[in-house]
Amino acid sequence: MTSMRRLRVSWDGLAGMPGLSTFYYGVASPNVSDTVALFNAVRAYVPPGCSWIIPSSGDEIEDSTGKLTGGWVGSGGGNVAANATAGPYAAGTGIRVDWGTGVVVDGRRVAGSTFLCPVIGTAYENNGTINDGVRGILQTAVNTWVASGVAKGIWHRPKNGSGGLYCAINSGTVSDKVTSLRTRRS
Repeated sequence: MTSMRRLRVSWDGLAGMPGLSTFYYGVASPNVSDTVALFNAVRAYVPPGCSWIIPSSGDEIEDSTGKLTGGWVGSGGGNVAANATAGPYAAGTGIRVDWGTGVVVDGRRVAGSTFLCPVIGTAYENNGTINDGVRGILQTAVNTWVASGVAKGIWHRPKNGSGGLYCAINSGTVSDKVTSLRTRRS
């Protein structure tokens, strides 16, 4: 049984939003400045008008059951605003970051994803994949986030009320394939 600290980063300012990116920390009072730095790297590729709120507090959750056990207060949070040049973009379409843990549960590796949508048109190659230069910059930011020294993880959710597990992230990969999101409202 591990207590996790849930960080909910809210997205706002563009069509189809608000949005949410959820991260889990494995330390009691995390400094989330590494997540602020990650979104500072992303902001150059997201249409202007989008903004992120990265709080320095959140919910504490017991990993094996998913029950809320309290709250946490850390440091390093902040607001980040997208600063890409205005231009066309496809709402709900963008970049996926795959997080690896090396942990195996029920014969499968525990992994997670963060979706960075939307991104500006220049973030794509002519063949429809992610621009190699953009991917390289974001991969460096992802590597820095993973290696920041603050424990972050993926939550393997419990089945039938038990068996959940906090799994430390040990890698992150910016996919070359374009991803898209669908809203539950449509």
